[in-house]
Amino acid sequence: MIALVAGFLLVAYLLAPGAIYRLAFSFYISSKRFQRTRTEEVVFSVLVTVIPFLLTWILLDHTPLGGLPAIYSSIGKREAYRSILSSLLSDKTIDPATLIAAYLRAAAEQTRFIAILWLLCAVEGWVTGRVIRRYGDHPDGSFLRGFCDRFLLKNVSEWQILFTTLSLPSDDPRTVVEIDALSTLGVLYRGRLVNWFTDQDGKLEGIFLINAQRFRRDQIARDRANNIFKENEEYWAPVPGSNLYLAAANLANYNIRYVEPSDIEFVEQELGSGVVITPLPPEPVGDDPISSE
Repeated sequence: MIALVAGFLLVAYLLAPGAIYRLAFSFYISSKRFQRTRTEEVVFSVLVTVIPFLLTWILLDHTPLGGLPAIYSSIGKREAYRSILSSLLSDKTIDPATLIAAYLRAAAEQTRFIAILWLLCAVEGWVTGRVIRRYGDHPDGSFLRGFCDRFLLKNVSEWQILFTTLSLPSDDPRTVVEIDALSTLGVLYRGRLVNWFTDQDGKLEGIFLINAQRFRRDQIARDRANNIFKENEEYWAPVPGSNLYLAAANLANYNIRYVEPSDIEFVEQELGSGVVITPLPPEPVGDDPISSE
């Protein structure tokens, strides 16, 4: 029975609050993925549960919320916990009816406490996720900026910071991430990053690019040998297919760029690539037709 009660307390007050925190946190931003030991998992859960636990205790013990909903029982709260503790730690026989009433009263009290605790853990995860999501808007030297740098960003995947516009101000949401990737075979690719994948330890497994292009190094070498000089932009050739997946194991290095798309590209992002954009006719040159008679 002691093991059962201990397991319930461990799950209800440590493991479940930590999981609820991460779930609410992930609504705004992906948390860092890595394999924790049991000790590290417990320590993490303790850290994120301390404030919600104290707030729950204050609300139930020092405000009228502690009496809602009303619990009707033949045994008082203190007496119920005393009976349960006595049954677990001593060999003294307790009346079964009294023990059942004690467990029912304790279960009602714990349900109320745990419900508020889990709710506050969810709120805590949502708030911290929102604070990190607006990291680029926090001024340098501000409290929120320093708090993120010292504590919150340690739970965020480094790829989330590099492969998104998290560190940039959110005034213009059109900014996108573009990648220049050099493969181990010496082939240079570039394209717009749309997704990436990590393993259970948080290591990068691969990236997905759209509008991918490949740099024709053989062509530029031939042109240089024949004294033909063109702009480097002319040596980029589209890669067939809508998406290009590059495995991280085949990448020697890559460069990350944060750029703003053109107005036409932005419209295609919002409406889809199949939309037909008809350019406006050129404005008439010469006299203003409205003012002419």
